[in-house]
Amino acid sequence: MSRLPDVSLLDVDEQVLEQLLDLAKRDASPDEVAPPLGGPGWNLERTAWFFTYHRAAAEGLDGTAGEKSWGILADGALAGSIRLKRVDAGTARDTAETGIWLGRRFRGRGIGSAALRLVLAEARNAGIAEVTARTLAGNPAAQRILAGAGATLTPDDDGTVRAVVALPTD
Repeated sequence: MSRLPDVSLLDVDEQVLEQLLDLAKRDASPDEVAPPLGGPGWNLERTAWFFTYHRAAAEGLDGTAGEKSWGILADGALAGSIRLKRVDAGTARDTAETGIWLGRRFRGRGIGSAALRLVLAEARNAGIAEVTARTLAGNPAAQRILAGAGATLTPDDDGTVRAVVALPTD
């Protein structure tokens, strides 16, 4: 039986941001990491979006963007990124959404599940009651990670699956 990796979250500063972009360019599809801007592949528009996004998310859940992103460390190596964004703050039931990407060589090793557990703990600590995510219907690995975290999965007509994790309140 293989050992599960030691997974932790890392605040994104300029050094981590450069390392994340390098990992994304080497070991992930641009469409897994950034919106389809400026055509295919890693181009100037996608790269600019990547930097702008992570810099804004560095302010945290209570910052202007209402979002926080982290680098995912697995056994000391940068493996990808995970985020948490408030989408329904200030109501009776604060809600946030999450998203994750991992470099190809880090997939299938329990890293995504461990990172999601850590982000759900961050959400709970921030007073968030519900975390949602969306993945493609053809992505069973992401669906397993979400279901393993207690998410209710609902297929949508657009070829995606919506996941909802209700967080216990203290």
